[in-house]
This record gives sequence, C-alpha cells and structure tokens, in this order.
Amino acid sequence: MLNTHFFSKRTLAMNEEDHYFHGDPLGNRNMKSYPDYCRTITIRDSNGSIKELVFPKALDLDRPKRARTTFSPEQLYHLEREFQRNQYMVGKERSQLARELGLSETQVKVWFQNRRTKYKRDVSREAEVKDARSESMAACNIMKLLQPPSNQVQLTLPPYMLPYPTFAHGHAGT
Repeated sequence: MLNTHFFSKRTLAMNEEDHYFHGDPLGNRNMKSYPDYCRTITIRDSNGSIKELVFPKALDLDRPKRARTTFSPEQLYHLEREFQRNQYMVGKERSQLARELGLSETQVKVWFQNRRTKYKRDVSREAEVKDARSESMAACNIMKLLQPPSNQVQLTLPPYMLPYPTFAHGHAGT
C-alpha cells in the first residue's frame, strides 16, 4: 500500500523516474513498472523512512499555485446585487457582467458557484436555528401549561383520583 503523506517542498528529495522502486532503502530494490503517464517522487519523512509517491504526470506539481482573486468592494457590490436578482448567471449576462467588472468569465462563474454554496449553507443553518427555537418555545409553553397560575389556589386531588396507584394516607390504590 502506498503511503501518501504530504510534505513541504523542503522535505521532498525529488527523484523523478518512470519506475517505482520497492524494497529497503539500502539498495535491495525490485523495480515495479508504472504506465508512461505516471511520475514517482521519492521522499524521506521526518522519521527517516523513504516513501515513494506515484502521481499522474499531467498533475503539474512544479507549477506555482494561482493567487486567490481579491474582489474590490465595488465588484462585490455588483456581484451581490446580481445574485439577489438571479442566482444563476450564464451566457451573455455573465460575459457582460465580467466585462463591466474587469473580471474573467471564469472568475464570475466561480464567484456565483461559491455564493450559491454559501447561500445554501446559510439557509440550512437558519432552518436549524428556527427548529431549535421552535422546540424551545414548545417546551416553554408546555411548562407554562403544567404550572398552576399564580393567582389561583392549587387543589390537591384525593389519592383515588391520581393517575398512578398510591399508598398515601393508609389507602391501597386500585
């Protein structure tokens, strides 16, 4: 089984090969062949163990991660306004909005996807809070019903009218 821990670039002793070597780190290795579309990386973890990871070559591990887009307050205002009008921005509307805001269509598309996800999460949380409040209010209302009003005298029921048998006052219950 291949151990796929993630390490920082400093701890990676990169060894790009078209084959995966399996065996002990002292050189007694058996070569295991992988398809041409695979790339292996040999690493030494903090315990000194050697691990070899297999990745598709198409996964460009050397490419730096794209910087996160920071939207200006004006862009966010317009995006939010459009989202309130229509949660699904497609076609010419998306192209036009992207041009107006100085963004790419992909940035607008991804913003709307993320905003829909946030909206669904918020609606779900609000429903949970509302349910909890309703349950709380119901419990409070039941407690109020069970408590005698403060301005009335509480009557004590004789033992034979109690819902469960009692042995109070020397009487046997039925």
